[in-house]
Formats: sequence, structure tokens, C-alpha cells
Amino acid sequence: MKIWWFVVLLLTGCSTAPQTDRPFPLQVQSVSTRPGDIITVTELQPGDLLLSSATSPQSWGIRLFSFTGVSHAAIYLGDQQVAEAVGSGVKIIPLQQAIEESNNLLVLRVPTLTQDQSSLLREFAHQQQGKKYNFKGIVMFVPFMVSRRVCELPLIHGNLRSACLTALARVQLGDVDDPQANRFFCSEFALAGYRHAGVELLQGQASWVSPADLLHLRDGDVSAWHSEQSMQYIGHLKRWNLKEILSLRSANRQAE
Repeated sequence: MKIWWFVVLLLTGCSTAPQTDRPFPLQVQSVSTRPGDIITVTELQPGDLLLSSATSPQSWGIRLFSFTGVSHAAIYLGDQQVAEAVGSGVKIIPLQQAIEESNNLLVLRVPTLTQDQSSLLREFAHQQQGKKYNFKGIVMFVPFMVSRRVCELPLIHGNLRSACLTALARVQLGDVDDPQANRFFCSEFALAGYRHAGVELLQGQASWVSPADLLHLRDGDVSAWHSEQSMQYIGHLKRWNLKEILSLRSANRQAE
């Protein structure tokens, strides 16, 4: 039983990891809206949402489990700094490190975000720096990730889908955030940050939301939750290059 819970926890937590694992070219779901939209770091703005994936088994598990192409969420603070919640807690890391630890990294933006709101996001990140990771929340999230599929069946109307998810989350996860306070997993941290800045992205508690839910707030996507604020797809800082992966796999086979 302990092994089973460990495997499920591995599959549902947020993940970033250096690219030390051999790539496995399995496509889950596209995380871009248009091909070729590669941007540079100079195009980032403070308050941008960064959604990413890595090549680790944990990242693959999360993406397969959530039927999407992302496994981690973070916030760009400006000044080449990124705030994120990972297993070691809430950290502020260099942007370059965030890029290097991802094999696919895209940028979403709240079009109406003001300078004051981006400053509040930065304030929130510094206030939470060093806070612990919400392992308890992730464990509670496990059965919800399975049972929520009932609410996401095809042909279910958007309002009914959101109401179903809300009711299910209240039963399985509770209607109040962790009373231990200030413990976050990655998407929970991102959503809480935007709320601190006065930006409502979607309905529901921050602890009910996965990186996949944040991805589907982009224009043109269908959000499982009732969306309060759509986000603009800016582009990819880094994109999975299938030709490069196949070339690397071929080189690895030849070296064996």
C-alpha cells in the first residue's frame, strides 16, 4: 500500500528536473497554439505565468495523469527571477535555471495586469520564500485527479462541469485551504499569488487547481473550471524539438 501511494504521489505532484534522463518521444497533448512561436527572454514581462515540462519520469507521469503537456507552474517576477514551489519549498531562482530545468516552457500573460499588480506578485513571492511544500495537499489531490474525470465527460455543459468539479472538490479536498497555512504546491502557489495581486483567474480554491487547469485558461481553450480571466499565449521560451530528440536517441543507441 505504501508503494502504491508513493507511485501516485510521484505522478501527481509538480515537477521540474534537469534534463538528465534519456528523452522518450511520447506526445500527450500539444501545449502550443501556433507552431514556431519561439520568443526570447527580453519579451517576458513581470507577472507572466510560466508553464513547463521536463524529461523526468515524474514529469511524464503528471502529464499522462492530467492528459496535458505541462507538469509545473511558476511566476516570472522580472529582473531574470522566477518564483516557484517545488519539493524543497518555495524558491526564487534565476530565469536561466528555470529554462535549463525544462524541456518545454511556454508563457501565458494576463493582458490587463497592471504594474502595481505585478509588484504585488513579487511581494507575495518574497513573503512566501522558504515556506514548505504542500505534500498533504498533493496526497489529498490524488483521488480528486481520478474522480474529476466524471465531471469532464464529453458533451457536459461548461457551467455544469464547473459546478460538478466544485462540488466534488469540496467533498474530497475541503472548502478551506490548508489550516497549516502557507504550504504550496506549484499551481496552488501561482494561483494564490495572482489572488494576492487582486487577479482572479478561475473559481475554486487554489489547492483544487493543477498546472493543466492553468494551461487551459489561455485564449481558445476550454477551461474545466469557470474561468474568470483568460490568458494570452505569448510563446515558448523553449520547445520540445522532436527531430533533436530522435537524433539524440539514435546517437545513444550507436554509443551503446
